[in-house]
Amino acid sequence: MYLTIDFGNTASKYALFTEEGILHSHGVYEDLNAFKEVDLKGCIFSTVRKEIPWLTGLDCPVHLFSSSMNLPVKMGYNTPETLGADRLAGVLGAKWLLQRGSGLGACMVIDAGTCITYDWLSDDGEYLGGSISPGLHMRYLALHQQTGKLPLVSHEVFESHIGKTTNESILCGVQQGVWGESHRQIAHFLEKYPEGAVFLTGGDALFLAEQQKTRIFVEPLLVHYGLMHALSYHETH
Repeated sequence: MYLTIDFGNTASKYALFTEEGILHSHGVYEDLNAFKEVDLKGCIFSTVRKEIPWLTGLDCPVHLFSSSMNLPVKMGYNTPETLGADRLAGVLGAKWLLQRGSGLGACMVIDAGTCITYDWLSDDGEYLGGSISPGLHMRYLALHQQTGKLPLVSHEVFESHIGKTTNESILCGVQQGVWGESHRQIAHFLEKYPEGAVFLTGGDALFLAEQQKTRIFVEPLLVHYGLMHALSYHETH
């Protein structure tokens, strides 16, 4: 088995893959004790946290995923040392799934988590970069913390274009902003790559997916597929 761990801003998750790269199981990561009895061939982890976690006690090679690894993409980002590991892993995951399905092609990955990131891979396999904006809950929190009277609202889907209370107005503004942003990002990508694929992942992926009019692929474990792709490539190149 191969173990992948994603240390995110708000949660950490793991996935186990067979030696053929087939997903075996996944869940919320707590500690390494859960894997002491697993026959692991290798482990790779990514983190967006300032402090890199120490993974000791595993009887297998352990790799920290980063842009400095030998990866199956060309790097078109000007500052790869500052590139978030989750962004790059998500693109690798989309690339791997495309290869195992319909073949190669351009893709855009939208990761709707603490932040919303949009990342592009060209049709010749070059990581081009993308954009970062505040996620849903960060927007709610900013409106509350950066003003004197606006309340902190709990997220619930609000589909009207007009809010008739302050809470509804916040829900309306935040959600319409996110939907409009994602629509434009997708449209811009498809203008450049009409046959390209759009992938959605992250905690708020389903919220965004329900509002899209174009064909998209929702894959909650996209980062883990990318980590597995990176590890597999690393072992064979």
